[in-house]
Amino acid sequence: MVPSVHISGGNFAGTIVEDVPGDEILGAGFKPLNHTLFPHQNLYRDHAVGLNFEHIMNGVAEDRAINKFTPRLDPRSVRRDSDREAAIVHAAMDSTWGVESEMRYVFSGGDHIDMTFTMRLHEDRYPLGYAAFMWASYMNRTRERRIHFHGQTDGEEGWTQFGDDTPGGFETGTVSAVGVPDLPFEEGSDTLNILENPRKKFIQPFYYGLVDGDGQLDTTDDAMVYIMMFDQVEPIRFAMWNFIQDEYGHPDPHSPAWDWQYVIHNPIIGADYGYRARVVYKPFTDRDDVVEEYEQWYKGCE
Repeated sequence: MVPSVHISGGNFAGTIVEDVPGDEILGAGFKPLNHTLFPHQNLYRDHAVGLNFEHIMNGVAEDRAINKFTPRLDPRSVRRDSDREAAIVHAAMDSTWGVESEMRYVFSGGDHIDMTFTMRLHEDRYPLGYAAFMWASYMNRTRERRIHFHGQTDGEEGWTQFGDDTPGGFETGTVSAVGVPDLPFEEGSDTLNILENPRKKFIQPFYYGLVDGDGQLDTTDDAMVYIMMFDQVEPIRFAMWNFIQDEYGHPDPHSPAWDWQYVIHNPIIGADYGYRARVVYKPFTDRDDVVEEYEQWYKGCE
């Protein structure tokens, strides 16, 4: 039996699995995560996991083979700290990168899930001056693939969305904060999750997307908002991908991956690093409510 822990609190109940058996190794994360308004509807795809530590990256060509999926492949453990809190732990000795880390999840009441990531680097493997970490959530049934945030498009400030249709496809990739330099990389390295979108940038460190609460797209009175918010700006990067295909073999706009990254610039070996984040999942009213959720939480982080 795959090790797992079950926690509940506020309007959430979820199981954190240590690994997902099958053809792909999908690592540790929530499988499932349910809200009391729709207790039988998993927020994340049933064959995958949510809020999952996915990649460690450094932009170095020689490390191309390990710039993807090592947190999923390396041994890890899950720990239940109370009825409403648990953690996923990677030991440095078991990490391909020599990274010691812990992601702690707390069902802190109501529609909120609080996360605290703490880590320490034990090996000097970052010659380009940064260490990048990425998390993935494979959404089950969204109203659309796009994420929305306050930022800039071609230098014009305002509400921005990412995942728009484009000639021949649609937007995917990574969005960095305004004014943050692009990450360097070596020729021959894996750049899929390193390259930044050149046109769109965020200003405030939160984004939201719309989820179909009951999973039935023909109902229109059950829109839920899924908000990801962070306590830092410059180290955070948003990401949106759409790998899941529908029954016709086309990218399914209702099953995107709503992801994020954390970047340490000029990392110091042996120093402690980390960030705080919050997930909010609740009935959608308007953008003002989204902003209020972020502002109230961010004040408590100061």
